[in-house]
Amino acid sequence: MMRFVERYFWAICIGAMLLGLFVPQACMPIARIIKWLLGTILFFTGLKLDFRAAVREIRRPWLILYATAMMMILLPLGMYLLARAVLPRPFAIGVLILAAMPAATACSSLTDIVKGNPALALVATLVTSLLCPLLTPWVVSLGSGLTAGNGAAFLLRQSSFLAMILFGPLGLAFVVRRLFPAFVRQRRELFGGLSIAALAMLIAGAMASVSADFTGLLRDTPGEAGRLFGFMCVFSVVLHVTGWFLAPWRPPADRAALSVGAAYVNNGLAIVFAVEFFKPLPGLGVAAVLPAILLEAPMTLALLPLKAWLARIARKDGEVDSPRDPAYRPR
Repeated sequence: MMRFVERYFWAICIGAMLLGLFVPQACMPIARIIKWLLGTILFFTGLKLDFRAAVREIRRPWLILYATAMMMILLPLGMYLLARAVLPRPFAIGVLILAAMPAATACSSLTDIVKGNPALALVATLVTSLLCPLLTPWVVSLGSGLTAGNGAAFLLRQSSFLAMILFGPLGLAFVVRRLFPAFVRQRRELFGGLSIAALAMLIAGAMASVSADFTGLLRDTPGEAGRLFGFMCVFSVVLHVTGWFLAPWRPPADRAALSVGAAYVNNGLAIVFAVEFFKPLPGLGVAAVLPAILLEAPMTLALLPLKAWLARIARKDGEVDSPRDPAYRPR
């Protein structure tokens, strides 16, 4: 059952988004606990992380530091400038908040699905998550100019919030892995399914909380709603492609890991962060949250062509290396 949940996680997440949109009354109670749901996602995902594999990848620190700077600083600011060219400023700020998030904790598993290097994806997740409380508030403030009165205090509150919500569940997961390694090892599949279930609930609750505003946007300005969703599709494509070309000298498995790390930002964290700090600000409201919710559809579906692309590269390499190929030469 849990293997089925992991295999079709994309359909489950899109279904949860539609459920929150069209049946908001049933999902509204979930909206009140999205912080706890995010902590649950991080905890169960943390139980599946292979920290020993990550240590091996740290032998290439310059690649990790370079990729982190691109993912956490340059790409968010670049996507914000692109969004400002085609979207109203409130939506563009929502895009900036989303793009400034760390790589999703599921990146290692998603990279494994497409036959990339899951250890490199895990390092990207861990490093961007560790730096998130320091970099994300600064990047969002730099791009948007929003400081909400006392700028230093506002940024400090954001940093403290991100540190607590990221490090608490992941730290607890690390402790549980150390104390009960056999228990965790035997139930990895269960933890993956529970993480996806919690993510689906978070999406449904977040969508329900903005359902009235979004349906109003669809009714009053359908062109603007369509432009926002279209931009989120472009957002996913641009980050996938940029991540793929971040390190063109690396083998395809590493490039796939960087592509996933760049494109699969932690949108659950973005939703909670935007709701906590930016939705209450005048002139922003639901616009700060919608990009993170609407990204779910293109983000999950984009995994399919990436997987097909990696499979094509693998088949091509196999053909070149095959002894039956006239061009084959022993190595």
